[in-house]
Amino acid sequence: MRKANLEYDSDASLVRRWLSGDGNAAAAVVERYSDALGAIAYGVVRNRVLAEDAVQETFTRAARTLGQLNNPARLGPWLAGIVRHVAVDTVRRRTRETPIGEHDIASAGNPGHEAMRNEAAGALRDAMAALPEDQRDIIAMKYVAGLSYAAIARVLGMTPDAVGQKLWRVRQKLQNELLEFRP
Repeated sequence: MRKANLEYDSDASLVRRWLSGDGNAAAAVVERYSDALGAIAYGVVRNRVLAEDAVQETFTRAARTLGQLNNPARLGPWLAGIVRHVAVDTVRRRTRETPIGEHDIASAGNPGHEAMRNEAAGALRDAMAALPEDQRDIIAMKYVAGLSYAAIARVLGMTPDAVGQKLWRVRQKLQNELLEFRP
């Protein structure tokens, strides 16, 4: 089996190799998509550990169902869809399991400053939650995972220019929603 530089192979090539049992191809897919999928999951579950679990479950499900992927060149969008479903299932499960009184404890500090920061953070969470799924994903991949436009484009199946335009529109939308918190 070929081991050298799978990072430059196309998604379709990696899928074919993975299906034929090449563990290196599977590892290359994990390396290529882990950060983006983690950002998408984090955008849904808002917890790093749960997001990591969702990514692992995504790759497990992908390995089981890879033969059902009709267009191997669309591996990124297919994986993004799986991680969204896994993350939503995680939130549903946690909602049923979390005791009513459980909540995060704010750090000590200036109470007025903490209250303002918590209010702004809550408003940002609410504004993010109100975004359509595709907009939330692109913001999470850029600002949580720090992915480049090209990496985001590969995951979402779009051009880097389209990513830039979409990010600009989403940032404008969020800025308008959060005007009261601007200095």
